[in-house]
Amino acid sequence: MSDEQTTTETKRDRVRRLLIEPLQAHGMRFPKAMPEAEKRRALDSIADQVAYMSDRGLTVLAECLRTKGEGSAKDFWPSLASITTYAHSFEPRPLNERPELLRWFASRAGPDALQAGRHVAEYLWWQKKGHPPLTDRDKALVREKSREMADKALRVQERIDRSLPPLHDDGAWLDWYRALDQRVRGYIAAGEKAA
Repeated sequence: MSDEQTTTETKRDRVRRLLIEPLQAHGMRFPKAMPEAEKRRALDSIADQVAYMSDRGLTVLAECLRTKGEGSAKDFWPSLASITTYAHSFEPRPLNERPELLRWFASRAGPDALQAGRHVAEYLWWQKKGHPPLTDRDKALVREKSREMADKALRVQERIDRSLPPLHDDGAWLDWYRALDQRVRGYIAAGEKAA
């Protein structure tokens, strides 16, 4: 076996192979005045932001970005914000891989949400909106949703405890709710261990 065959490809290497190198071969570049170190950092940032994507997703993103260059010749790399927006439109980043979500639940906000019983509702808010509940209205909606889910979980469990069959999909819903509860508790516990 050669060294090349035994070397594993890093996430950045995979993004370079499937996205960056094809676009550079197409003519995508940075302005000449940009220092080389800054160019490398910019390409590393791109690679880090889209490394979650599948090979197919990266190939599709490369095809898309071929026509999205900036500057008068349309051959400068698009902004990182533009690239991540296109990436997300093709293949949304899994919520549990979003560093800002993990930081949120690892911060004081996670244990506070857990203590108030709204950790699952906050996670679902993140899933839908892509950010934590920020306004008073957002927080009120999360509190209401958490009360609704807790009430439903209690009702379904009471039916099961009385040997009555769950209504409709309630049994599956309760399994989903408990699994999500455990996942979010895991994010919070990981943050507490790191602190």
